[in-house]
Amino acid sequence: MLNNFWKKIINRGVTPDLEFNVRNKIRIFNSSTFVIGSTYIFYALIGFIRGHFLAGVLTFMAWAISAFCLYLMSQRKYVLAYHITAILGTVFLFTFSLFYGETNLTHIFFFFVPVGALVLLDDFKACFIYFISTVICLLTVKILFQYYPPYYPVEAINKYLAYLNIVMTCTLLYLAVRMFKYENLIYSKEISQQRDVIEEKNKDIVSSIHYAKRIQKALLASDNLLQKNLPEHFVLYKPKDIVSGDFYWGEIVNDTFVFCTADCTGHGVPGAFMSLLGISFLNEAVKEKKITRPDLIFNQLREDIIKVLNPEGTQDEGKDGMDAVLCRFDFRNMTMDFACANNPIWIIREQKLLEFKPDKQPIGMYKIYEENEQKPFTLQTVQLQKGDLVYTFTDGYADQFGGEKGKKFKYKQLQETLMQINKLPMQEQQNVLDKIIEDWKGKLDQVDDILLIGIRV
Repeated sequence: MLNNFWKKIINRGVTPDLEFNVRNKIRIFNSSTFVIGSTYIFYALIGFIRGHFLAGVLTFMAWAISAFCLYLMSQRKYVLAYHITAILGTVFLFTFSLFYGETNLTHIFFFFVPVGALVLLDDFKACFIYFISTVICLLTVKILFQYYPPYYPVEAINKYLAYLNIVMTCTLLYLAVRMFKYENLIYSKEISQQRDVIEEKNKDIVSSIHYAKRIQKALLASDNLLQKNLPEHFVLYKPKDIVSGDFYWGEIVNDTFVFCTADCTGHGVPGAFMSLLGISFLNEAVKEKKITRPDLIFNQLREDIIKVLNPEGTQDEGKDGMDAVLCRFDFRNMTMDFACANNPIWIIREQKLLEFKPDKQPIGMYKIYEENEQKPFTLQTVQLQKGDLVYTFTDGYADQFGGEKGKKFKYKQLQETLMQINKLPMQEQQNVLDKIIEDWKGKLDQVDDILLIGIRV
């Protein structure tokens, strides 16, 4: 019963939405105020019994204000209660010390005012003011002790009250230490419970994302499909967050092989959703609608993405889309038709790097200047030669931060790297490129999904 009563007292104003340190301060304040208030009642009774009417009234008023502060705590007016208690404590100690003189030792409680303010208040300026006020009051009282006798004559009982002051001080210190220990135990328990919950949820989420990775991997161009149609190639595919917003897709169309390298808006789970949409629309455009020209595939893909993500047709909605390169290889006639949305194609031929510029627009909602209609994608064609190396990529490799100065890798450095390693077998090129970007990244985080594909004709 007493335990329940004590818990009700110390938890006045404590709600689950408060941070731990705030709850801790509230409980410390409530317990200290209750103990001090009980002492006020004791002193008030002693004062009235001994005929010290002014001291009794003063102490009773102090108790009433302490009770009012506990009420304020229940109303969640914490800061107001803290300030009233600090001001009340200073005034009461100053007056009570003059009533009974130095032998009563009441003035030692002045030290509790700035300490209490420091513990309870987050306002350094207010704490400093209380500290200066306390020092001034204490010095003033000590001076007055030397020149003026106590208002009430010194009696033997004053010495016992002085001892009581010391006992109460020790009691408050004990309660404060116990409260800190109790709260720390509760805090540790809460942290442990929250950690367990977070770990369990994280385990479930990561498990789900890994399963999503398997689904996404199954929808990418398979190794068998690539090996059959691109005998010499490599795919450097490094998702940033398990699943990826980058994807590669391929399909046999008549005697040609259509291949796409794409970078969807975002990465991780949002990017993965976009990649699934992209793969689905590519399959629909090529397999169902029988569109085979790269530029027309991109036009159809853009129309489908806008229809799904921006049905209202506003520029502020549905700006998600993708940057991509789509190639149609005709190895029988040694030609490659392609369309590029923001990302270029590089071809290394006879130790020279040829760059084919992209259309400066994504596959998605995008208006050219003030025109109301979308600009069609451009179809480009290149005559291939035996030994040509075709590179398609997203921006993740070039945008990776690292090196001694923590800067981006950049496209120029990527070009120089490819020029140095292009004579190596394709698998060795992949290994070298992987090692280079890992060394470049060092201890920094990967900033985006990385996709880099090389094809030797």
